[in-house]
Amino acid sequence: MKILAVDIGAGTEDILLYDDRKRIENCVKMILPSPSQFLAAKVGEATISRKDIFVEGDIIGGGAFTLALKTHLERKLQVFMTERTAYTLRNDLDEVRQLGIEIVEYESLPRNFKGERLRIEEINLLKLKEFLEYFGESLLDVDLVAIAVQDHGVSPKNMSDRRFRLQMMKEFLERDPSPESLAFLEEAVPPCFLRMKSAVQASKRQLPEARVLVMDTSPAAILGCLHDPIVKRATHVLVVNVGNNHTMATIVSKGEVVGIMEHHTSRLNPPKIKKLLVDFSEGKVSDEEVFKDEGHGVFFLINPPGFSKIDIVAVTGPNRDILNSTKLNVHFASPAGDMMMTGPIGLIEAVKKKVKN
Repeated sequence: MKILAVDIGAGTEDILLYDDRKRIENCVKMILPSPSQFLAAKVGEATISRKDIFVEGDIIGGGAFTLALKTHLERKLQVFMTERTAYTLRNDLDEVRQLGIEIVEYESLPRNFKGERLRIEEINLLKLKEFLEYFGESLLDVDLVAIAVQDHGVSPKNMSDRRFRLQMMKEFLERDPSPESLAFLEEAVPPCFLRMKSAVQASKRQLPEARVLVMDTSPAAILGCLHDPIVKRATHVLVVNVGNNHTMATIVSKGEVVGIMEHHTSRLNPPKIKKLLVDFSEGKVSDEEVFKDEGHGVFFLINPPGFSKIDIVAVTGPNRDILNSTKLNVHFASPAGDMMMTGPIGLIEAVKKKVKN
């Protein structure tokens, strides 16, 4: 099986072209800037030039791109977006309008509009195909495209999207506690996950013959960690993905998820994360406590084993060094010998479980 795994984070886009006919060390790997980063730079150029912007295209991760648009608006410049693209910024379009952005269709643009037209997308398979062809690699024989993006989902009006995100994860894990239950084949993506659905549509538009699987970035990294050679030998594992925006900790016992805790990385420091991880493993941290601290929350499917029963604390993510100052005995996971491939490896393992040859 040939799988193109693409993990799109806030800082980087990590790509692995997996071919089961090769040793994984000989498969193509790439680390690129995330689309949000270089699209934010394009907005910045328009801001410097004092030009209004019309944004069209797909739903992408906001991050740096959203911040750049806010800066543009603060400079008293206009931003127009199509309805579809506006979901990049918020899952509630009323909130997008409150930022000062005008949601329009093409025919509604001001007739005298002379600003920049910016088409945004984060699934660039055709550009990748052209690049790889130079090196004798083809994407035309890819069986499946696996994509990881962060997606909070469209929450009900009266519910925080932070709570909704964890609630959805809990619902799927209650049916099947294996980590790959948080991965979805193209026909099974829940309607509330707009960014995931956009990723599927973009992939099918460019490589129509390949099936598509999507997964949230944090669970993909957790699943990838579990396939580190040392971690695979453990029975009770505390896996921590310290991302640019989110930190997710997951207790996994005998291959099944026991509980998940998610917080915002910016709210954490070494003493705080150490206490949270120990208390989480003991079942002594509450959902309300984490949520009130501007995190997402906590849930358990069964009682956790206790910190003393944890065989290994496996850590990944771009901000993993925060654990160095905690004096916890941690293992920096590197599946396939590369920490940056944690997400793509997680995606590939999800495909192996979800798709039968």
